[in-house]
Amino acid sequence: MTATSPTGQNAPAGTAPRRPSTRDAGEALLRVAHRVEGLLSELAAEHGLTAFQARALRALHDASSQGALARQLGCTASRISVITRELEERGLVRKAASISDRRMRMARPTAEGTRIVEAIGAGLTARSPLSALSEDRVAALFDLMSEVEGVPEA
Repeated sequence: MTATSPTGQNAPAGTAPRRPSTRDAGEALLRVAHRVEGLLSELAAEHGLTAFQARALRALHDASSQGALARQLGCTASRISVITRELEERGLVRKAASISDRRMRMARPTAEGTRIVEAIGAGLTARSPLSALSEDRVAALFDLMSEVEGVPEA
């Protein structure tokens, strides 16, 4: 009889599996992220969007500026400009002058953009591998990922 270790390798019967390393945890995180990103791509495609467009549309609910959106999504401001223009052409985003600086134009989701974000979010909730976890485990995972996210880059 064999036992499966954290790395997916079989360990001889009677031996304790080794504790997962930082690398093991990172690789598991990448596998789960890849799976969730694939699901996001499928759900976004159902609405004629790419996964990146769907992420941008969702992030527009919270972002204070195009620059903040670019930082949040890890891309350039020019990429955000292209994406918001594409979303605007589809009627999913509208641009309006900023309240604090009338020279700036802010992109905000339209009612249809919000409906699509909510539909994709519902699909992610229903079909995500994370939905198999208890509420307590999801909260613990969120806390852990928030902690990791807050670690400064080297």
